[in-house]
Amino acid sequence: MKILRAAFLLSAVLFLPPLSSAEVIVFDEVSLESESLMLKAVTKGRIFTKGGQMVEFSVDGKSIGRSLSGGDGAAFKEFRAKKSGLYKISAVSGKDKDTGFLLALKKGAEIVYIDIEGSIFVPMSGKPMKDSQKVIKAIAKKFPVVYLQAGILDSRTLKRLLMENEFAEAPLLSWRDGMVFEEADKKGLKIKFVIGGKAVIESAKEFRPKAFSFNEVEGAEEVKDWEEIGKKLRLVIK
Repeated sequence: MKILRAAFLLSAVLFLPPLSSAEVIVFDEVSLESESLMLKAVTKGRIFTKGGQMVEFSVDGKSIGRSLSGGDGAAFKEFRAKKSGLYKISAVSGKDKDTGFLLALKKGAEIVYIDIEGSIFVPMSGKPMKDSQKVIKAIAKKFPVVYLQAGILDSRTLKRLLMENEFAEAPLLSWRDGMVFEEADKKGLKIKFVIGGKAVIESAKEFRPKAFSFNEVEGAEEVKDWEEIGKKLRLVIK
């Protein structure tokens, strides 16, 4: 598995354009509706983070104000989503811009978590698995979807791959050895389904989700392809 992930990383890096010498990185979020949270962006130079930069935050194209990044390059802006739904957030610093997503949910909402490297792309190619786009789009029409960064690829690369391959829009969060599930549970959100690799599925076990994997994993239902997942979830695929 480690060899396959490394090969996937190499293929993905080879076929993606290089990052600019300076950049701003916005972080995706999941929150409860009407809950105040701090949107976060980080300003970077060619290699290291760069503090003292002005960052303007926007939600769905409307500016919510500016903030100065600290010594660690992090800038924050408070925001409260008035209703549940998917919001597009952006951060601009000078000529650099990045976009992401905020998913606001009602307490008790059920989420589908998808481990990107563990289920979406064909190893050693960087290409999406057959039917993955259309099945995930069908899932997103029925349940809130959250993508997980749980492998060796960084969030910028994963976001680029998702966008270029026209996957359903959804926030991308770091798995962090299962802490993403603990945080959702503390918010009163439910982990409905988990689709991915062994480590991700095992870390969610205590929350008792229905799990699917393309490999044999204890506590998960093994599937051969995304079409089978769609059938098991009784989705209308178009």
